[in-house]
Amino acid sequence: MGKGKWVVGTDIGGTFTDVIGVNLETGEQRIGKVPSTPPTFFDGVINGLKRAGLRGEDVASFRHGATVSTNAILERKGVKTALITTVGFRDVLGGGRAERISAFELDWDPPELIIPRRDVLTVRERVSPYGEILTPLSEEDVVTAARKCRKRGVESVAVVYMDSFMNPAHEVRTREILQRELPGVDVTLSHEVLPQMLEFERTCTTVLNAYIAPILKNYLSGLSSRLKKDWNFNGPILVTTSGGGVIGMDEAAKMPAKTFHSSPVSGAVGMAGYIGSLAGFENVIAFETGGTTNNVSMIYRGSPAITHEWKILWNVPCCLPSVDTVYIGSGGGSIGWVDKGKILNVGPQSMGAVPGPACYGQGGEEPTNTDCQIVLGRIDPEYYLGGELKVDGNLSRKALSEKIGSHYGWTAEESAANMYRVAMANLMMAMRIQTVARGWDPRDFAIVPYGGGGSLYACDLAREIGSPTVVVPPLPGYASAFGAIRVDMKQEFTTPIHKVEEEIDFGWLNDEFDALVKRAVGILKSEGIAETDIVVERLADVKYFSQSRFFTVAVEPGRIDNVDGITTTFMGAMREAYGYTLPPGYAPVEIVNLRVVVRGRIEKPDLQPIERTSTLRDAHKCNRMVWFQDAGFVQTDIYQRELLPAGATFDGPAIVEQADTTVVMPPRTHCRVDNYGNLIIQVER
Repeated sequence: MGKGKWVVGTDIGGTFTDVIGVNLETGEQRIGKVPSTPPTFFDGVINGLKRAGLRGEDVASFRHGATVSTNAILERKGVKTALITTVGFRDVLGGGRAERISAFELDWDPPELIIPRRDVLTVRERVSPYGEILTPLSEEDVVTAARKCRKRGVESVAVVYMDSFMNPAHEVRTREILQRELPGVDVTLSHEVLPQMLEFERTCTTVLNAYIAPILKNYLSGLSSRLKKDWNFNGPILVTTSGGGVIGMDEAAKMPAKTFHSSPVSGAVGMAGYIGSLAGFENVIAFETGGTTNNVSMIYRGSPAITHEWKILWNVPCCLPSVDTVYIGSGGGSIGWVDKGKILNVGPQSMGAVPGPACYGQGGEEPTNTDCQIVLGRIDPEYYLGGELKVDGNLSRKALSEKIGSHYGWTAEESAANMYRVAMANLMMAMRIQTVARGWDPRDFAIVPYGGGGSLYACDLAREIGSPTVVVPPLPGYASAFGAIRVDMKQEFTTPIHKVEEEIDFGWLNDEFDALVKRAVGILKSEGIAETDIVVERLADVKYFSQSRFFTVAVEPGRIDNVDGITTTFMGAMREAYGYTLPPGYAPVEIVNLRVVVRGRIEKPDLQPIERTSTLRDAHKCNRMVWFQDAGFVQTDIYQRELLPAGATFDGPAIVEQADTTVVMPPRTHCRVDNYGNLIIQVER
């Protein structure tokens, strides 16, 4: 931490760049929301910092959501990358898993691979599944591959050898040769990215890391330079990760795959989870709607659901630890369109920040979810971004009438209402996938919406899915930026074991765990975390010997003298997931990997109770006609969020306006403002 008194969080979205600063001593907040500035996102960050009135010399710590890495993957704008792998395994990446985007499109063609087959190069070498060298590395093959890469203009190389995680000697030597033959070219080794079984998943994760490594390195280097030059900041830069924490800038540049979809995750963990606990809810559905996407995550008993495999694109898994999140393309900028079969769709295409929704008047002619909300009276075009951004509702009406209404004979209002229903159906699909499809009962959870658009849909979603409560944070439009300053430093490390109980030397096993803990703690200490602020969690990946997928289970502290406790926990996980376990003695239980998760507690600000002398009457702005899903257009109370005092209560239909979002309360909803300014909304079925 630097000497300043402010902690700053930033997040770059597809439409807006958010900045929030909180004073560690007084709790004062300063915020700035400005349009994102692709492709040079630095400008948006600097603009947001200046809008918030923050000075670099006053800041102790700067925390950043690195959306750049995710966007590079989604838009296929990574660098030219080659894959070097073991001879005979050239098609692991292209083979993938047997799945289709749609089972009913017979003329469907799979998307192009991130690395085309001609850039997958092979080398003679082989390591056994137990680490013995079966075929020595052919250094001549590596040199040949390097020269091909040089001729083809390759900027980054992924090296993935069969079973190299059990013995990385060949990968290490390959890097030495590549660095000699290809100076300046980035090299990613699979045993450093994902030292575990399942070749396709390990290959994919390594390739993803290599594909965007130079981009994120250049971005972070440029960001650091701009912050020093234009903002006078010389303190630490921490980068959010998909695992729900932050890491140092150097670690993020080395392992950029850890930063994929980190922004919505920091909002889910640092904002939604925190706000839920403040409001008295340990179980939370974190629901984000931004400019481009919608994201749903689960917080259960105060902790986020974690997955070790998720897909960033079709058949492109990333197997680094992440908060389990479902994404769909249904944000504020998502486009409403009619397909060849005359069916109304919403998204996943988005107008983004440029040219933006039709109402922006910047050349966008397609109707978006934002245009839909304006025509339905839910968003006031005169108060968009608190009145800072002037938008034109007539352009929204024109886009809806011409692009949607003309196909069906609908008015602009009818087009907007039906577009809203389609968007709701998409959002409900994501909500159901994340809840009931995975065994969670929504009736046991409160929905915490965030992002600029989450509060527009949250109450309708709660009613549809059966969640009784919606909790709207004070600044939901800044959730990912605020979340970045509320999460701890977090790292996870793995070492492969692949032994059944009869093969385990427990002295050796304990030594391996101790070495992994020492390495993990050392990384955090090198980032300036005191050992007293480091929390260590030990885990093991366990499966039946014949299984290909494993369960990650907790390991009790202390020395391990047998695997009884690990096996019992594994059996419980098996029963919960599949409803059965195998009979004793039918198949041995195998410990696949040892894992260590370390958290470094860092100073973070808390929300302060609100102290307002205003009354509910003061907060009431006016009335206007607003459309609701089950009621049509009705006369609706409009409130100003910043004037709502603690303890105030009111009923829907109501609209609560603030600069960063709009809260829509349909009929049969009841709101209470708590001591921290959260809106606790009870939703009747």
